[in-house]
This record gives sequence, structure tokens and C-alpha cells, in this order.
Amino acid sequence: MKIPPPAPRRHGFTLIELLVVIAIIAVLIALLLPAVQSAREAARRAQCVNNLKQLGLAAHNYVSVNDCFPMGDFYGRSSNPSKNGAFIRQNFGPWTALSQYYEQGAVFNTLNTSISIWEAENSTTTGAGLSVLWCPSDGDIINQRVNDIKLNDTWDNSPDVAMPATYASYATNLGPLYYYAKGDCSYPFLTNNVGVVYHVGSPAPGCTAIAPVKLAAITDGTSNTMFASEHAWSIQKRAGLQLWYSGDSGDTTATTTFPPNFFKSVPVIPPPNVMQEQGNIENTFGSRHPGGVNALLCDGSVRFVKDSIQSWNPLCIVYSGSRTTLYTGKCAGAPAVPPYGVWQALSTRAGGEVISADSY
Repeated sequence: MKIPPPAPRRHGFTLIELLVVIAIIAVLIALLLPAVQSAREAARRAQCVNNLKQLGLAAHNYVSVNDCFPMGDFYGRSSNPSKNGAFIRQNFGPWTALSQYYEQGAVFNTLNTSISIWEAENSTTTGAGLSVLWCPSDGDIINQRVNDIKLNDTWDNSPDVAMPATYASYATNLGPLYYYAKGDCSYPFLTNNVGVVYHVGSPAPGCTAIAPVKLAAITDGTSNTMFASEHAWSIQKRAGLQLWYSGDSGDTTATTTFPPNFFKSVPVIPPPNVMQEQGNIENTFGSRHPGGVNALLCDGSVRFVKDSIQSWNPLCIVYSGSRTTLYTGKCAGAPAVPPYGVWQALSTRAGGEVISADSY
């Protein structure tokens, strides 16, 4: 009788071997994902820097033509018949003025500068979506549109329908504290503005007009003075603010009252409001980049400013609400206005501060 050959041995993984392989794959994925995310963030940050450099180049081209930096909020006469030619805030912002210099001349040509930016005739301008104003890390700001603002609330001379508007990830520099006129000549602190882009013009006939900032007025040096920085829309996501065409504080102008990204770590209930207009969060620079914000200096260079940059204590500042009273200290022994930190010094154009290049 012939003995059959032995059955072939079957090869395979044991349960322990399979678990080891799965564990190794899990470790490799855990090591790889942060590297991929870091590479993607590095690419987004590089694009953000490029956006700011384009805006800086546009600002210098604007200065070469107009002999001054662009204006923030300003006054002009209304074309609305119901307002009888009264002076109103134009709210024609710096990114609107610069649009013709960062290759968006077609958008600028849609703007009717003889009327307020808030009137329906300028809705083509306000509805434009400009990618140079969107940081890739700023959440879902890309092509995000305002669709819940009714014209009878915020627009002049227009029917009661929603108007198109988009947002911006960047804001220009108002300075450490910001002052603006409220419609007459009795507010004496307009000349205290020490930023680069702020409320200019005259709030009423006969008032002393505030002029835009000229390059020669930046005596601290263009490499030590900030022109703009990141102002991430995704930090607040509040409809009606950070509109790309508006020069109002909280839209495309902001202060250094609070350190960068202060409200990413502050408790849910923020400090009492110290701003004359809008709120603390809306007037604070911030980004979705880990650890800091990209800042555009007046010489056109871009620096990454860490969240840990030296700053005054913003919780020692309070605005009394009086139009003729300066900010006063509320911390024990604090002066009326705290000494500037490096962050505040970067936002002053003529403060005379000595800023070391390794301090930010």
C-alpha cells in the first residue's frame, strides 16, 4: 500500500504577528500625519506671507503716486436725498484704495468714489472676492459671503434686499489706542492717533481735517513700524465685520491694544470692552498659524511675530465712555496709559522707541 505524501504546510500570520504589524502601521501613521499637517501649514503660511508682500508692494506704489499711505474710515457727503447732503462716514477702506495696485484694477474701476461705499451703487465693488486678502489658514473665509445684512439696516439709498459682501484676513495698523470723531468738532484726541492707517478727514463742515500719513511721518523707521497684520475672520465669524472694503475699526483696521492672538486663549467671557467702536476681539490682530501672526512692516518686509512678544497689560486699560476722557489705568499703581511694550512700539510711527530686531 502506497503511503500518500504529507499535506503541504500552510503559511500565515499568527494573531500576535498580525497585531504587531497593525501596531507598527499605527505608529508610522501617527508619525507621518503631523509631518504632513506641518508641511501643509508651512505651505499655507508661505502663501499668507506672499499675500502680505503683495499688499506691501501695493502700498508703496500707492505712496509713490499719492505721497501718503491709504486712509482708513473717512467722511464725505451722502447722495441719499433723505440725508440732504449731510456728512457721513464713507467707510472706504485701505484694501479698496490699494486694489488698483495689487492687480485688481477691474474691481477698483467699479467703485464710485463720489458716493459712500455703503450705497447700493457700489455693490459690485463690495461683492468682489479677492484671493490676495484671504489667508489659506483662515478657516473657510475663501469665497465666504455675507448674506444676512439687510440694506435698510446698514446700506443707504437701496431696496430692502441682501447685498453682496466678502471678508478679509488682514487689517491695517491703527496704533495702540484709537480715537475717532463722532460727528462734530468737539473731540480733541484725533491727533493722538499714532498708527499708520486711521480715521481721517473732517466729521462736519468747519472742523479741522486730519490728513493721511505720509512716508516722512514714520520717523521710527519703516523697518520698525507695522503697516498691517493678520486679522483672522475665523476667530470671530461675526457677520457684518471684517468686510474687505470697509475702513472701519474691526473691519480692515485694528489696534495693538491686546497682544496678537490674545483671544485664542482668554477665558470664554472676555475682558470688559475698551474700544470706542466695535469690540475687543474685532479690534485685535490674530491668525490661525501656530504661535503668532505674520506682520507687514512699512518697508514692505514681512516678519512672523510670536504671541509671546512683550506687551503692556491690556487688562489695566479701561475706556470711561466719555468722549473727552483718555484711557485710565485700573490696575493698582498703573499710569493712565501703560508704558508701551514691543508690540505697541511696533505700531507707533513716531514714538522714538528703540526696538531690537531680536525682540520680536
